[in-house]
Amino acid sequence: MKENPLLLLLETATAVCSVALVEGQKVLSLRNNATEREHASMLTVYIQQVMDEAGKSLSELDAIVISKGPGSYTGLRIGVATAKGICFSLDKPLIAIDTPLAMAYEYVHQHKDRLPESYFLVPVIDARRMEVYGATINHEMLYAEPIRAEILHPNSFLGVQNSNYYVFGDAAHKCMEVYESQTLVKVDTDYKLSALGLLYPGLKAWQEQSFENISVFEPYYLKEFVAKVKAVKSKME
Repeated sequence: MKENPLLLLLETATAVCSVALVEGQKVLSLRNNATEREHASMLTVYIQQVMDEAGKSLSELDAIVISKGPGSYTGLRIGVATAKGICFSLDKPLIAIDTPLAMAYEYVHQHKDRLPESYFLVPVIDARRMEVYGATINHEMLYAEPIRAEILHPNSFLGVQNSNYYVFGDAAHKCMEVYESQTLVKVDTDYKLSALGLLYPGLKAWQEQSFENISVFEPYYLKEFVAKVKAVKSKME
């Protein structure tokens, strides 16, 4: 097993379109666009740019790492379709990482000198109105509360009392007023998502040879699943 694999990282779960090329922990090239939803027009352009900048070809890749959701239906569909296309055509393995987990890894990397010894991370992704996709992840990068869609309230994702919580993501602005009475909750509206969040969980998955079955893999949309559950319940009532 290659110790420092050449990985192409694709982040399209939100409005951000981000592509990175890494060799082990070394970042060779990075492209980010957080201004508009331009995944369809920019993703393949960014892929070519990072490969050219690093002087690498797609055939040299060891694996593709994709942010699998939950998040934007369109963004996820475009990202996964692009990743699967490369994997199929070049016979490369596909690694898929939960978007909240990738966000947590990136947040820790950005703030490692400012975090206490013990804490919980709450990555939140915009859904609709006051609903978010979120999860609670502890300092060991394990889920304390699973990924779910939730309409925000003052105790959302705060399962352990008297603990430090860090809330961040593109839905953080929704959380400012909701958590204002929670003194141990810090809402960070400055966090910027990028493909680099996939680096460490992607390397871990590579070391464990945790690859997806490309033929059947689909993004983790979550909201569609929730909608189907509600529809089934309605029929049963």
